[in-house]
Amino acid sequence: MHAKLGVLTFTAEVPLMQYQIIPLEMGSIVTRDIFQTDNMEIKCGLVWKLGSVLTTHKPTFMKNYNPDTGICIADIKGGIISKTYHGQKVIYFSETVPEALEQELSDIFYGISQKFSGPYQDVFQDLQWKWVSSETFIFGELEVKEVNSPDNFLNLYK
Repeated sequence: MHAKLGVLTFTAEVPLMQYQIIPLEMGSIVTRDIFQTDNMEIKCGLVWKLGSVLTTHKPTFMKNYNPDTGICIADIKGGIISKTYHGQKVIYFSETVPEALEQELSDIFYGISQKFSGPYQDVFQDLQWKWVSSETFIFGELEVKEVNSPDNFLNLYK
């Protein structure tokens, strides 16, 4: 009788350390779209009352971080927005936008226009406003927490 013995291989996954970046002041996460036409500009988006950023990379930006200017989430290695709460829509215009046009664009942005319907991004572009960028920033004083348990990290996404 011949018995063949096999070798069992076990692979243990070592979870990456996760980090949660939390602003200490409400309203410190902002998602902003910029549109331009001729010599006019619109800055609009959402100010989140609460939220955080998650990454699996130890944040290195903190040594050069300026709370007054903040940092773009895209500049945080592996950074993604986690839960956000109570977003408030805001819109700003350059001084070169006439008041009547400001009112019409504001109505479009807030979804109350009688003339136009659809996502404001599409309507603005239909009206010949060039979409320049869309970015999310975090600013103000920040706290960085290590999230040790992979289960806790995954629960932050729910």
